[in-house]
Amino acid sequence: MTADALPTVSRTVRVTPSMCGDNNMFYARVGDWTWETVADLCAVDVLRAQGPDGRPTYLSFFYYRVRGSRLANVQVLAFGDVLDVASTSFGFGSEAVLTLHRIAVNPAGEPAALTLREFYEAPDPGCLYVETMNRWVSRAGADSNEGLVLSSPPDFRYTQLPLLPRRHSPQAACTAARKDCSFHANSLAGYDLVLPDIHQVRPVDITRDINGAGLVYFASFFAYLDGAVLAAWSEIGRRPSDYQRRRVLDTRLCYFGNLDHHQSIHIAARLWRSQVQPERETVEVVLREAETMRLLAVASVDILVPTQPAALPPRPAGDPHGCG
Repeated sequence: MTADALPTVSRTVRVTPSMCGDNNMFYARVGDWTWETVADLCAVDVLRAQGPDGRPTYLSFFYYRVRGSRLANVQVLAFGDVLDVASTSFGFGSEAVLTLHRIAVNPAGEPAALTLREFYEAPDPGCLYVETMNRWVSRAGADSNEGLVLSSPPDFRYTQLPLLPRRHSPQAACTAARKDCSFHANSLAGYDLVLPDIHQVRPVDITRDINGAGLVYFASFFAYLDGAVLAAWSEIGRRPSDYQRRRVLDTRLCYFGNLDHHQSIHIAARLWRSQVQPERETVEVVLREAETMRLLAVASVDILVPTQPAALPPRPAGDPHGCG
């Protein structure tokens, strides 16, 4: 082990049906790994944590980033794939923690020890890299998910965690994203704006979006992002079969609020295309509570577009025009 190797929590898992596909299940599973890593490294019962006032407090997701490559990305994960996962956490005081996961997909041998240089500067193309920042929050009132407040459990041990170099901290990027409602200050150098904002309003789905604590589940936000990408692609004439062949290379998501089961979400998306690599596109998404337009989240999704459109489905025999 090298001097710059990070202390890690290791796990080897096989991909099951509950953690892959065109859905938010993989993000949910990695979220569980974040909670398990913090529980292991900080000697805290994350699942039953309580704030100083004795009320439940939750290790909520404030920032979530997933980086991949053409070889290793969320879309290529399939039943039975072997994942070698190395996880570690960094201290951000008593109310927050940052966790890194390196996920080697079907590694040929034992992966090298994880270092900050690999994670941020020299990623392995056979790995996925996930970065989460979490804050302890509880409800300000008994019956609402609005106005969540910071509330750290007294038994949360954090002083033993290493500190992350400031240049790697996502805090400045999230502060700017909140101010600009964009990770890119509403302009992407070297990209053309292909599709200005398109808008959707969708109600919270109480049968799918709400977790066991009564909050809109953090992984549901990834489903909202996927829906926004699909809507943008449909707007420019692409088919669902094209969407299924996409490869997401980088997703950044900052959470700024939650909402209640009876509320609706306003989703705005815009699409940018690289001038140099037209197969590279970025979709920016802003989520708000629909009635008040309170900011909920800002996201950026960097996508590798299929170079060939998907084939049209076969037409019925005897119908050369595909008409009724």
